[in-house]
Amino acid sequence: MKMCVTTGILPQNVPFGQRLSFLKRAGFEEADFDINASMMLADGWMKAFCRNLEEAKEAGIRIRYAHLPFDYPNQNTAYGWDEFYTASCRAIDMAVLAGADCAAIHPRTAMKRDYCAEKEHDEALSFLRPYCDYARHAGLSLALENMRGPGRSADRTILRYCTETTDLIRLADELGIGICWDTGHANISAQTQRESLLLVGKRLKMVHVNDNWAEDDIHLAPFLGNIAWPEVMGALKEIGYRGSMNLEVGCRRLPEGMRGAYAGYMAESARMLIGMMEA
Repeated sequence: MKMCVTTGILPQNVPFGQRLSFLKRAGFEEADFDINASMMLADGWMKAFCRNLEEAKEAGIRIRYAHLPFDYPNQNTAYGWDEFYTASCRAIDMAVLAGADCAAIHPRTAMKRDYCAEKEHDEALSFLRPYCDYARHAGLSLALENMRGPGRSADRTILRYCTETTDLIRLADELGIGICWDTGHANISAQTQRESLLLVGKRLKMVHVNDNWAEDDIHLAPFLGNIAWPEVMGALKEIGYRGSMNLEVGCRRLPEGMRGAYAGYMAESARMLIGMMEA
């Protein structure tokens, strides 16, 4: 099993080639290309992306996965929903060009008190279908990502669609796509990860591995929070997961001089998780 990490491991102002060299030195072999709408709408976006792919080749890093945009339009963005759809279609095309096996997609759900599961399901289905159709025609496999709730100690009247595994599976099945399991989101949402992963089964196409304390989505490296990793790795083994050990973690908040050591720890934690799964 290969070790993979998000290209968002370092701040966006660090040149892409430097980020790839950094994750290669840490011990990672593959990357999950984090693609945002702003990137796909910028002048010269195609030329810039192709340069990124050349830099990945030079660094000896395979682009194994991609993450489709979820920087949705709001009052602060310079683009609207039509432009966001264009950006997402470009991201799908670029993921295919990069040779990615799969791309994660969010269902665009929110935390609500006035929650109706059927209404949320129908809205998510309507939102996602055009992206799924485009990806299918482009030849890209998509994986629907489980979402995070408000935290284990939060008011339980606040709910969000696609935090519960059964809702996630239902939506993915109706769309005809796979699933991306985010361990941090599941922990925050109080999912019993072994049971959930056994339900997901062969639908699992990729993972976003990160840790937390079940309250906020802080994307810690494994073993720095309270996730029961032997339980998660045992479930991945039981369902026959064959993807990469893909860490969605970063060094962005750390002083520059500390980033290399933490990235090395990330890689070592990935090796340990692989060892747990393969034991």
